[in-house]
Amino acid sequence: MLSIVIPAYNEEKRIASTLSLLRKKFPSAYIIVVFEGDDNTPEVVKQYGGTVIINKTRIGKGGSIKIGVQKALGDKVLIIDADLPTLDVEKLVNVDADLVIAHRDVSTMPPIRRFLHHAFVFLTKLFFPSLYRFHDFQAGVKVVKLNKLKEILHELVMNDYVFDVNLVYSFVKRGYKVVEIPVKYYHKEEDSKISKKLIKIIIFMFLSLVKLRFFYSPFRKILYTKSFLKVQNWIINRLR
Repeated sequence: MLSIVIPAYNEEKRIASTLSLLRKKFPSAYIIVVFEGDDNTPEVVKQYGGTVIINKTRIGKGGSIKIGVQKALGDKVLIIDADLPTLDVEKLVNVDADLVIAHRDVSTMPPIRRFLHHAFVFLTKLFFPSLYRFHDFQAGVKVVKLNKLKEILHELVMNDYVFDVNLVYSFVKRGYKVVEIPVKYYHKEEDSKISKKLIKIIIFMFLSLVKLRFFYSPFRKILYTKSFLKVQNWIINRLR
């Protein structure tokens, strides 16, 4: 059995077409949508037989995925964004690996987004050299074996956009089989939440990478000092 976990923040305009296609491709899949926001996304999900989990407080993409994963059933979990970034989902689901990540052709992105994508990949490899062989961390589609994922849930400390790096690095660090598959990618600038506050998200993601690097370093206890947490929370509140 395949479970599908979709984090959704006010996605009523985009999620219907995604759910329709996923139902056609995987008619027996258990679809879990973890919702944050105040629009009609839950009602749309129910029309397609999906299970809705509502977060009353905003916890971010990574936090929503972790909640959804804990409710998942079966052997594999397809984690996918609400805007369906690729139609090649079967390619990923059919690969025999502990974690399958998508490698997008980002040529359809606006130039600034494309530049920032490559810059983020470079920074990620700089902070985590063992990830040198990968080309894309932020593609909104991944397939993971549920039993392996549950083993590393306690390591998934990032609730924001850097959750994906956290996930990939945790699998690589444990020696699990991670495969990257090229997919056709369709960039959708309309209603993009990233493009609407691009500068803030760039700063936020850089700080999150630093935080993740500290988590896996001998100095991780610094993260839990009161002074560090106060500074971190102040920055995060300013960026929201």
